[in-house]
Amino acid sequence: MAKKASKTTAPAPKPKQKLSSVSEFTQLKKRKPFSVFLVIDDRNTRETLAAALRGLQIDVHDYMTAMEFYRDYRNPVPGLLLTEVHLRGMSGLELQEKLAADKNDLMIALIAGHAEAPTAVKAMQAGVIDFLPKPIQVDSLVDLVGRAYAMYYDVDWDFVGEDLDEIERNMNRITGRERQILDQVVQGLSSREIGLKLDISVKTVEAHRAHINDKMRAYNLAHLVRMVMAYQEDSAD
Repeated sequence: MAKKASKTTAPAPKPKQKLSSVSEFTQLKKRKPFSVFLVIDDRNTRETLAAALRGLQIDVHDYMTAMEFYRDYRNPVPGLLLTEVHLRGMSGLELQEKLAADKNDLMIALIAGHAEAPTAVKAMQAGVIDFLPKPIQVDSLVDLVGRAYAMYYDVDWDFVGEDLDEIERNMNRITGRERQILDQVVQGLSSREIGLKLDISVKTVEAHRAHINDKMRAYNLAHLVRMVMAYQEDSAD
């Protein structure tokens, strides 16, 4: 399913395309079956996001609780589940565990507020493909669905994947102290936890994290973690 990003020999990375560009996912006649399952307890948010995706002719099923989804999802189909970290009743993380126990290969992404971001990062280490910060932007959601589609069908990888050569160049710009902090971030530690572990102030941790984001050219925390995980996977081979 998911294809690992690969290194190239090109002297410079190509500009990254946007989802408005032509790809298999954006061409309705070429798009393969792919459903999106939204498990969001806030009705207005859920309906707004569902309407936006349906406007792009994406098959959408929305639920208020994880249990409603779990009871309804009987026949696995290609798709993406987007659920919140915290829900009434069964949490998004508990739902992820149930699907994993069922050996279900439905792709999963999380919605996380600022305080929930470290938890979402840990979930990425356990197989979640990404997370969206609150409040959710429709463009970010569409980008996520496009990436999930490409990962599932192993298509358009240059279109959505990360350039490992560029990641390596950016990693080489990071100082030793910044690398210490980056390693802790990717493990899902908060700035407070990192500060306690390294015996430095939260303010100092945040300053280092800002420098790391600039050097790595990360759009957000989820993007930073995706890049580092791709780099670590490639380095381990």
